[in-house]
Amino acid sequence: MASQLTAADVARLSEIFDIYADTQDTDGTRYMSPAAFAKATSPPVLDTSAFFAVADTEARGMLTKDDFVRFQTMLRAPDAAAKLVFCASDSQPAPLRALVGSDPAARNYLKDRPKISYAEFAQLIDASRSERMRHAFAAADEQKMGTIRTDQLLEIARMFVPLEPAGPIAQRLSLLSESPDSTLIGYPTFLALISLLSDPGKIRRAVDGMQLPKDELQIPQSLLTTSSVPLSALEAGILFTLASGQRAAESTSLESINSTIDACYAALQPVPQFEHKPQPRTNLMELMLQAYNFAVGAVAGGIGAAVVYPIDLVKTRMQNQRAAVVGEMLYKNSIDCFRKVVRNEGILGLYRGLGPQLVGVAPEKAIKLTVNDFVRARLTNKQTGAITLPGELLAGAMAGASQVVFTNPLEIVKIRLQIQGEMLKEATGSAKAVSRGSAITIIKELGLLGLYKGASACLLRDVPFSAIYFTCYSHLKKDVFHEDRRQLGVIDLLLAGAAAGMPAAYLTTPADVIKTRLQVVAKQGETVYTGLMDAARKIYKEEGFKAFFKGGPARIFRSSPQFGATLMCYELIHRMVPFPGEAHESPREHSAMQSRELSSQTALFHAGNALRLLHDSGYKFGALPSASK
Repeated sequence: MASQLTAADVARLSEIFDIYADTQDTDGTRYMSPAAFAKATSPPVLDTSAFFAVADTEARGMLTKDDFVRFQTMLRAPDAAAKLVFCASDSQPAPLRALVGSDPAARNYLKDRPKISYAEFAQLIDASRSERMRHAFAAADEQKMGTIRTDQLLEIARMFVPLEPAGPIAQRLSLLSESPDSTLIGYPTFLALISLLSDPGKIRRAVDGMQLPKDELQIPQSLLTTSSVPLSALEAGILFTLASGQRAAESTSLESINSTIDACYAALQPVPQFEHKPQPRTNLMELMLQAYNFAVGAVAGGIGAAVVYPIDLVKTRMQNQRAAVVGEMLYKNSIDCFRKVVRNEGILGLYRGLGPQLVGVAPEKAIKLTVNDFVRARLTNKQTGAITLPGELLAGAMAGASQVVFTNPLEIVKIRLQIQGEMLKEATGSAKAVSRGSAITIIKELGLLGLYKGASACLLRDVPFSAIYFTCYSHLKKDVFHEDRRQLGVIDLLLAGAAAGMPAAYLTTPADVIKTRLQVVAKQGETVYTGLMDAARKIYKEEGFKAFFKGGPARIFRSSPQFGATLMCYELIHRMVPFPGEAHESPREHSAMQSRELSSQTALFHAGNALRLLHDSGYKFGALPSASK
């Protein structure tokens, strides 16, 4: 029975038909000629034109789209090879007798019958294949012990299943021997191996039919023998040995099993790739997409900034506190700073400067996330979907550099607002009056050039931060949370984002300390810095190396949850409200797409088997027989 195609399969095959159809009727109906059919279904090493008559069920000499899809449906069935040979031979017994071997009963059955049914033919072909397997094994069993050597196994197995001599499966066949000290393979193992490798789709169906425990990394053999499409115990044992590379393995990873299935398919003939390419976006749609990404980044960034702003304020005040100032230090540590801000300025004091932060975080996060995604997309291999580590670091670095145009003015205004509270407290009782200024007042005082004071330090901080952060975030999702196997949940995204922020935040603290010192207004008696190198030298000379990591823990506690919340919101919004035509593809959907491509290779393998059977039957390839009605 032919396998049913999904809607996506039919759409893909319709696209192939439209590409190769070379004839058009007066009413606009398109057809495929025999030559076009051969181009659409044959790779360079395999000519499938002999099957045109099978596809042309109405004997028109041309194929409709329905004919083509119907033929491809039959080609994907497990019994496709036998079905193709039967239809091509027009169910005549004469050309089929050569296929049943030396079985006298089968040859006598075919001798005087004008036609036979497909069910009868398929049964005879299956029996013939089993007989040829027995004869091949017996011929190699020189000692008549029911065993053959591992090198003989590879030679015989390649007569019945696709197997690359230098491939990973062939290299591990020696592990199937009866013992570590033996090179002999038993007959039952031979039969199970051929059965297993004859239909890689059977392994895939067995794996898909397993009831996997959540987040289970190691799969026991018992799950495959109790799958909804089970393997035999011996087949499961062989699969686990080949997948794990260990003799008599009781368990292995899903990744190893998938690699073994991929190796089975890799031994098949290559198949032309026809991919659905999205329609190119118009300039208006491209503009709308960028506006959408900008809005999503703004919302996600605003949420992340608001969540951790009190920690950011404590971090800024700790970094601005200088050991060289005469008198007692205002804050002993981050916790002491937090308590004193609440006591002296109230709860709202923890959110001083939040307004400009929220206003500035929209373009900052939008351009940062957009540039990273844009550069990653350009550096990603279009065929494999992989990106190199240098490519990931470059994408992150460019994202960090692009945001400085927004972050520097934002940071300098925010920092001056954050330290106003302590400046007011120190000015209490003094002759010098200090007034509380607004963000607008600070911007007017600084001017355009003043807003970019400390920009070099901002670059020194943001470029490595983003390079480290986005690279770590990508690898955590892929290698720790296994994004390729399942759709990540809220907690997974939050943890990946937060964990990636820890090394990025702490390792760039020295640049953040220098930036803060350059951007604040020095109080009376404090050291004044004239530039990046001047600040670094004076901080080291007056306060020591540890001063470069002041506020480091607070920076981790601020950056880690902020970026965790930001990236989590960014991905969830994209997932829940996708831009038209840019719907998120889940790992399950990606797996289904990959299975469709592998199905095409399976179809090609079946066609190759059918051609070999036709050759053995004495089929005349020069003249196409009419298809059976």
